[in-house]
Amino acid sequence: MNIKQLSKKLGLSITTVSRALGGYSDVSKKTKERVKKFAKKYKYSPNLNASRLASNKSNTVGFVLPLYGLNSNQLNQSSFFEFIAGMSKKLNNENIHFFMFFANNAEEEKQAYNKLIFVEKVTKIILHNLKTNDDRIKLLTKNKINFVTWGRTKDLKNYSWVDLDNQGSIELIMQHLVEKNHKNICYINIAESYNFAYQRKQGYLKSLKKFNIKYTNKYYITITNEEPKKSANLIKKLLIKNKKITAIICSTEYTAVGAIKACNELNKKIGKDISIVTFDGPVIERITTPALSAIVHPREQLGIKAVEMLLSMDGDNYKHQNFLAKPKLIDRGTIHKVSK
Repeated sequence: MNIKQLSKKLGLSITTVSRALGGYSDVSKKTKERVKKFAKKYKYSPNLNASRLASNKSNTVGFVLPLYGLNSNQLNQSSFFEFIAGMSKKLNNENIHFFMFFANNAEEEKQAYNKLIFVEKVTKIILHNLKTNDDRIKLLTKNKINFVTWGRTKDLKNYSWVDLDNQGSIELIMQHLVEKNHKNICYINIAESYNFAYQRKQGYLKSLKKFNIKYTNKYYITITNEEPKKSANLIKKLLIKNKKITAIICSTEYTAVGAIKACNELNKKIGKDISIVTFDGPVIERITTPALSAIVHPREQLGIKAVEMLLSMDGDNYKHQNFLAKPKLIDRGTIHKVSK
């Protein structure tokens, strides 16, 4: 069945049917549901390429996943696919096409965004891995692309975002550790050019101040290399030089894997001699031994929410939105109580 036949059965104009299937906000929810019900019944699927050629635009959401830098290690990539799964679920329900490009370096990433905008005519994009100052926002704004970000920059003006509560997550971890009498707490971060890393450091510093624990730069290190083996070597040296450390907070899964390896090599029993807490993901939960205590966030829900925001931008009275996922700490037995 083509769209002309479908619109005739519905008693609606072709334009109304097209916009209802495209999720446009100027079509009522009741009409959208009716159109989708008929489309499903008669097995109608819109020709996305024809629609793009006719309008010089595409009803498509674009996403670029870099496989370098922060994502060069497969441990980090897994969490992104949970987010993408949420996006895909929502986009499939709305019958919207999804373009995803992979980039192996910065030049490929730049080319991917240009291809989405100028070749594929994509007008909706989801950004992620935001830097404290991110040039991609300028690019999308300049070309009048609707976008939602997973993460935030320092400047939160004029765009919609979904994010983990990075600062609140560290504060929750620190609260739990202090309740277990920990005072010598080290923090393993990644490059603070990523804004989530900057936010997590702020949570660490704020918590130290709250609990009257003096900050020492000996207990804070930044690891720029994503290899767990190299992370393990740095953490091992840290623990050898600072024997009073009783707890390690890891900002990412790969640093947590490195921390486990470092403690094993030093014969420190995790959950008894030393505590480790990290941010959760499939590797930490299912593969590492032991399974580490961790902060968890609903990444799939973030993907769904990001798409919902993006699809609501077609109206004239759109206001920028934000959604902050609340963290939850799961203690899997790797946080021990320190004797006073």
